Amino acid sequence: MFVRNGIYVTREIELAVNIVLAVNKSVKDYKKIKRIYAQPYAYSESRENLERLGIHVEELIPVESTSKGALLASKDPDGAALCSELAAKIYGLKIVEKNIQSANNITRFFIISKTMRKFGGKTLLFMTVPHRPGGLYKALEPFQRHRINLTMIYSRPLKIIPWRYYFYLEFEGSISSKKVEKAIEELRSKVELLLIKGSFIRSKPRYQA
Repeated sequence: MFVRNGIYVTREIELAVNIVLAVNKSVKDYKKIKRIYAQPYAYSESRENLERLGIHVEELIPVESTSKGALLASKDPDGAALCSELAAKIYGLKIVEKNIQSANNITRFFIISKTMRKFGGKTLLFMTVPHRPGGLYKALEPFQRHRINLTMIYSRPLKIIPWRYYFYLEFEGSISSKKVEKAIEELRSKVELLLIKGSFIRSKPRYQA
């Protein structure tokens, strides 16, 4: 969506999300549930406590989100979901265990806009690099040269070209700063595609003890 559409990031928010085990209201004994609908990361965070509770399901069904898991469990008389407390309430599930995650489950959210923000503590961009040795290395050189700290980088496949990738970068600094301006100017000559998705500010994290 970021690559294909003219949207930008203006703010990031970190929220503590507590995972609950919620079952279809027809389930009498939650330790005898047959299926759990779970987003893979939520399951990995909760697996240790599920085992401690003696829950061994016949089938684990991966879903793209915890909300989708709650929806599917609400239609399955033998099903359960690993989801947020809010999702359980929305879809009429019975919560049988709270805070089932084994560690702090902190999720980051972006606030997006159709207008680019040029001020903030961090900046986000997408780029594709020439498909040859050293392509990515040369693209990252301007950040090192101007002493800009990269905080995140990962690759995602380009759907239009098999086995080619675009890179997602976050770094400290705003578009309006001189050193970021210089780095981006140098970067343009080293990449095939460059999409600046704005600078953004970080809201105060909301964690639970």
